[in-house]
Amino acid sequence: MQATRRFPRVARLAGMLAAIFAAAYPAVGAEQGGAVEFLGRPAQLVVSPPSITLRDRRESVQLIVSGRFGGGVDRDLTHLVKVEVVPAGIVEVSPTGYVRPLADGSANLVVRLGDREASIPVEVASHGLPSRVSFRREVIAAFSVAGCNAGACHGTPSGKNGFKLSLRGFDPAADFAQLTRDQSGRRVNTLDPDASLILEKGEGRVPHEGGQRLVPDGDYATLLRDWLNGGAPADPVDLPGLVSIQVNTGTRVLHAPVARQQLSVVASFADGGSRDVTRLTVFSSSDEDVAKVDGDGLVTFGRPGEVAILARYLGQLVPIQLTYVDPGSSKPWPDPPVNNHVDKHLYAKMKLLGLAPADLSTDDVFIRRASLDLLGVLPKPEEVRAFLADGGADKRSRLIDSLLERPEYADFWALKWADLLGVNRRSIQAKGTYSFHLWLRDRIAQNRPFDEVVREIVAAKGSTFVNPPVNFFRNDRVAKDPQLLAQNTAQVFLGVRVSCAQCHNHPFERWTTDDYYGFTAFFSRVTSKSDPLYPRIARFNTGALVIEDDRSGEAIDIRTEKVVAPKFLGGEAPEIKPDQERRAVLASWMTSEGNPFFARQLANRTWHHLLGRGIIDPVDDVRDSNPAASKELLDQLAKELISSSYDVKKLIRTIMNSRIYQLGTLSDAQALGGEKYFVGAVVKMLPAEALLDALSAATDSPEVFGDPDRRNADVGQRRADKAAAVRETFGDLPVGMRATQLSDGDVLQHPFLSAFGQPARETSCECERTGDAGLGHALQLVNGPSIFQKLSKPDNRIGKLIGAGQEPPAILEELYLASLSRPPTDAERAAGLAYVVKAGDARKAWEDVQWTLLNSKEFLFRH
Repeated sequence: MQATRRFPRVARLAGMLAAIFAAAYPAVGAEQGGAVEFLGRPAQLVVSPPSITLRDRRESVQLIVSGRFGGGVDRDLTHLVKVEVVPAGIVEVSPTGYVRPLADGSANLVVRLGDREASIPVEVASHGLPSRVSFRREVIAAFSVAGCNAGACHGTPSGKNGFKLSLRGFDPAADFAQLTRDQSGRRVNTLDPDASLILEKGEGRVPHEGGQRLVPDGDYATLLRDWLNGGAPADPVDLPGLVSIQVNTGTRVLHAPVARQQLSVVASFADGGSRDVTRLTVFSSSDEDVAKVDGDGLVTFGRPGEVAILARYLGQLVPIQLTYVDPGSSKPWPDPPVNNHVDKHLYAKMKLLGLAPADLSTDDVFIRRASLDLLGVLPKPEEVRAFLADGGADKRSRLIDSLLERPEYADFWALKWADLLGVNRRSIQAKGTYSFHLWLRDRIAQNRPFDEVVREIVAAKGSTFVNPPVNFFRNDRVAKDPQLLAQNTAQVFLGVRVSCAQCHNHPFERWTTDDYYGFTAFFSRVTSKSDPLYPRIARFNTGALVIEDDRSGEAIDIRTEKVVAPKFLGGEAPEIKPDQERRAVLASWMTSEGNPFFARQLANRTWHHLLGRGIIDPVDDVRDSNPAASKELLDQLAKELISSSYDVKKLIRTIMNSRIYQLGTLSDAQALGGEKYFVGAVVKMLPAEALLDALSAATDSPEVFGDPDRRNADVGQRRADKAAAVRETFGDLPVGMRATQLSDGDVLQHPFLSAFGQPARETSCECERTGDAGLGHALQLVNGPSIFQKLSKPDNRIGKLIGAGQEPPAILEELYLASLSRPPTDAERAAGLAYVVKAGDARKAWEDVQWTLLNSKEFLFRH
């Protein structure tokens, strides 16, 4: 009543909604009010678990009540039903379905929704006996739920304010010592639990930088008091370990109008016992814009979509996928044509979620997109004209085939892999950079099976100046560190980030420290020595290294200080014979059909480079809690890669010939959150090298990397000039060379490339190449030296057109075709010609026109 008096608008809105639902659905029972009137009458109520046994006063259980509706639809009704305990007094049931014991005995829980009813038996035993609180199973879990042992709090390696806990409780023994022995035991007070520092700070009764983490008299504060009242005991040494956890709800599709799902979690232990640990589990959502999950395990969707909910109890993590669909808010399905299985899988997902794809892109957009994605270059005006004039139904497929055979394809895709493999002269020397880059380009140009390419890299040995792929092991960051070698290898070739498992079990994935050091052991015998054939010459020319595998060297777990044998990531520990090299064994496993990561990662990374985001995104963060837009699609692409002997060009043809790749763009409002499912083309800024090449091509003014006029200058003068010194070291590059052909970004430290996010190649993450617009970008484009010089050069495209006596309409069309890969619209044509006619200096006017085109979003972005 107070709410309706204070908020009359809310009351009126609630009344309107109740009336709408009452008209649309048959009522299920007036005694339960408007909260459930809109649901209709379920055919059956299903209660989980089907029976409950509470074996001590501390045990409790989360009920899950589902309603079976027409059409095979299940809806979560846990928070809508009424539960009666018959006879009363044995257990209590909260409005959220949480069952707690009150006294020994037997009873039935009668669950009702309208005229539908279900009943389950409940048994309580040993309620009157003392119940020991388990430090490992309960106290540690309570700290995790409260966030006390998170990385931002006391779980940081150095702790906070002198109090350090192991991250997310991975080392309970150390945590017990910290709580009960450190600081003379001042953090706990078993004689007066309320005076314990962990309660005083946790409840906010004394200043605490982390704020209040425990609700006074709440579940977790009560649990800690019970532990302290019991003498703050350690667990028995033979306490059965945790084996697994199960999220009883499992993967489910939720149907409107119910947009909530209660979860429950049951832990299984080594002695065969089990226990409900829902309230001791940490939950997280993979996409909080779609759905949020609270500390009690209630998932609430904000809009239709899919999420992975991660449940973590102690060292066990289980993800489940939930999907919410709402036909009432869905777009009408346009039933578009299907080109291949790519469309089939993603259209099925879009249809399920009520999303509608964009229309097909226009031909001018397609040729520009395909040329930039495959070659990193703009199509020439004559190529655009020919493509637009081609009336063949298969012209897009023929264009893809022709682009794949051009040399620019190998240049551009070698650039992509060089980014990931650390090809930079600071780490592997200039000669190593050139040779490794050339080796990559050669393999891509030949379309060599990519599993073969990866085996050559992972098992490489020899001189870094003689055997180019061995430079992967020279990089300064990893040459003497098998752990970094393992991390980079897993991230680049398997798409898995394992670095978090170095000191503790991975917080968001199944990887343990045993997995981490087992994988590291494959690189623990990598050694290097100077190559006598290519010795050190100067400070910045340290010569070549010879990379070899020693006969000794082991991975040591920093926690246990024990030797860890080589173990495949997510697999078994192989038997490695004395005459076998560990990296060769690893390379064979990585590229085998039995590897669950490699083919999927290659397919996903290729998709990312063509469509702007991965099927799993980020592409190098593959985990169960980061679900794919379509697991079925990714699995099929991976299978096709394997069956084609890792033919990357064939994979690219499949992707680019799909209608999904060829879709037009949608605004955010039109996409309705469907960007993840590729309802429209991704709009992204061109990579730095491709953008500089596009400026050069549009203006017909090639970039000059180096200064030919300085080649004969005095050596001392050149050394005095830093930029000239760089050119002296690395040589001037041929006029007309494109930025996408550069072996690395350190050739000249080009200001335009640096401003637009050319990576330093210091990490193995795709994220190192940035694509966000900023002030530096604007300054380079508005009046930077690159664009100014290209537009003002006398013999550039404008100069040639004027010199050839071309009429203004022809010049305007040529500039549009060269810059935007399309002819001008009627409005653009009229405005452009009017501007030139009014100008006193025609040359300057044409420069202004093209400057406007080059600063447009249409030019700067791939769309």
